[in-house]
Amino acid sequence: MPRKRSEILAEEMTALRSEIKVIEEMEEPTDEDLSRAEACLGEWDGKKADYDKALEREAKVEEVMRAALQPANKESGTVSRRSPEYMKRTEAYTEESYKELSRSLITGGSFNGQDAIGRAKVATEQFNSLVSDDSRHHIFQLLETENYHSERIARHILMASSEAYQAEFKTYIQSQGQIAGDLMRTALSLTSANGGYLVPVPVDPTIVLTNTGAINPLREISTVKTIAGANVWNGVTSAGVNAQWLTEGTEAADASPTFGQISITAHKAAVYLFGSYEMLSDSGFSQELGMLFADGKNRLEADAMATANTAADRPRGVVAGVLAVTASIVTSATTGAFVAGDVFNTYDAQGARWQLNAKWLANQKIYSKVRQFSTNQGANFWTTIGGGQPAELLGLPTYTASSMTGTVGNGTNILLVGNFDNYYIVDRIGFSVQYVPTVIGASQRPTGQAGWMGYWRVGAEVANAAAFRLLQLNQVAAATALA
Repeated sequence: MPRKRSEILAEEMTALRSEIKVIEEMEEPTDEDLSRAEACLGEWDGKKADYDKALEREAKVEEVMRAALQPANKESGTVSRRSPEYMKRTEAYTEESYKELSRSLITGGSFNGQDAIGRAKVATEQFNSLVSDDSRHHIFQLLETENYHSERIARHILMASSEAYQAEFKTYIQSQGQIAGDLMRTALSLTSANGGYLVPVPVDPTIVLTNTGAINPLREISTVKTIAGANVWNGVTSAGVNAQWLTEGTEAADASPTFGQISITAHKAAVYLFGSYEMLSDSGFSQELGMLFADGKNRLEADAMATANTAADRPRGVVAGVLAVTASIVTSATTGAFVAGDVFNTYDAQGARWQLNAKWLANQKIYSKVRQFSTNQGANFWTTIGGGQPAELLGLPTYTASSMTGTVGNGTNILLVGNFDNYYIVDRIGFSVQYVPTVIGASQRPTGQAGWMGYWRVGAEVANAAAFRLLQLNQVAAATALA
């Protein structure tokens, strides 16, 4: 259903009002600023007249629709057919709902969560063509998950996705951080721990899916959780329940599972880009900014989620998480060497319950080593050399992690297999940006450039290392576990 003309005009007037307010609050506005303010005032007058006309027309249409449903206004006759029924469509953005969501942010009070979820779904349907169908589906899944976070995700979407908000953000970028509208300032409380202003939801890489699979396959194959309003995700783990066979009249054994708690902190990350004042003020830069930030975000996360060895200030890598458990390490048959038998041994070491959805992860150089195991195309040769890298190894899908080592040597950890559903990635929604007006060079002098800082939060951890097996090239008689 198309949006009402009055709503579109109201959002445009809000953006104009924000710009006028900023200029009027300047202590020493330039002639260019004053000319712009006069232009905004003239544009406001025109839109206000159009807005009043639109409201009047919409009220008349609504009156006609209500009158058609009154029994007294129906034509009499013998026809018993039911008259048409009218369904009122939920509007994504209304003044009353916005005020309620704003109050909940400022006071920490409650809001109608189910109403917000319904409106957020409508807003998602109305996102422009820059948002893919897969991204819309992903957002709907976040909103339909019954937990603490879904209502707050809905609030975030409603407060940082309207056309008026996007217009304010565009003005903020083009003004080089000088003009921030009322909607942007209100939404600051959504990510108060990050600093900076939120990018609009349709270009927010913490909400909208990007082509991360090509850069960071772990986001494609792992379990991804999304949180809002907190920096820690809490879950439970269990080794499962053991069933048994019973003879008649025999008491059943206690099969109660042992539960463990897993807490994953979403750590703060940042990306910085800079350029000349002319480049940053370009009219199309606001659209490029989101893609540039998303690229830097994906590459930083790809390295950390594969091999990062600490969860103190960044996500814990899947290799490091598995390496911390000795039972999940498979040592090579020969010290410092990698042979075909090591691939089979690593594959066979998996637990039966994890094999169904298992996948391989390694550096591209390791896959190339596997293809060289037999130069005579014998039983161990991984398809023919003429084709590209095969999609499967021993029947399991293969994925590449460039940050894993590609070196064959004593003690290196080169090949991982397992069910990656047991590697959890936690995203805290909200990607915020902050303008840096002056870049200072090595000699502490301005370079004639400015920059933008982007902030977001993400965490990751292995929930169950038993679901993985990691091949470590033997350096001593026994495997070496990472503390």
